[in-house]
Amino acid sequence: MSQIQPRTHRVYRRFLPFAAAAGVALSIAPAAQAATFRVKAHFINHTPVVNRKWPLVLDVTRGRRRLSGIVKYEFLYQGQVVSHQPGHRFKNGVYRDAMKFPATSLGEPLTLRVIVTVPHMGTEHVDWAVHSKR
Repeated sequence: MSQIQPRTHRVYRRFLPFAAAAGVALSIAPAAQAATFRVKAHFINHTPVVNRKWPLVLDVTRGRRRLSGIVKYEFLYQGQVVSHQPGHRFKNGVYRDAMKFPATSLGEPLTLRVIVTVPHMGTEHVDWAVHSKR
């Protein structure tokens, strides 16, 4: 003789596949938000000279595809952000800039954080230790 299941068990069993799919989708969401591109930074050294141009070049790619986006700067002192600098747009996967370090940065151990944002792909950053000299 078979047992008759209450109606509530049939309802739960019907929605179980949808609940499992939603759980999987929610667990994948943080991984999908991670940046899916590569930033390769080219700095000439760790010791920029005060009040002289210090060049930097960034290559931003996803596989062989060159990307476009926006670059911003942050300067950190002992792990704390002490300055936000506006960035610029770049196209075709290459960003070039030259910055001047002020006299107030002389001898201070700073970290330059270059933040790269590519629309629909996320944000990556590159940290570079600098110690300006005269």
